[in-house]
Amino acid sequence: MHLELRLSRLGDELSSRIPAAILEEFREFIGAGEYGVGLEILCDRLSDAETPLTVHDVVAIHELAQAMGLDYPGIEDIDRLAGAPSSEIQRD
Repeated sequence: MHLELRLSRLGDELSSRIPAAILEEFREFIGAGEYGVGLEILCDRLSDAETPLTVHDVVAIHELAQAMGLDYPGIEDIDRLAGAPSSEIQRD
């Protein structure tokens, strides 16, 4: 599946649970083709706001980061937002 579609779906899945301003900023970067920057900013904003995520959300973010080859420490910071230890979050 194309990255833009996967990222858009992530935004749709998060839309009812994250602040609108965070979602809007994420979607602006995705719309501009700045997928990596968009995902990094999303992770930073979610972490800063202490926004609770599901394990599914965290796994999806990690999979997208891996698909893009992102090596960004902020991605790892979101594990704690799922309320589960990093060792319990299954990633491919």
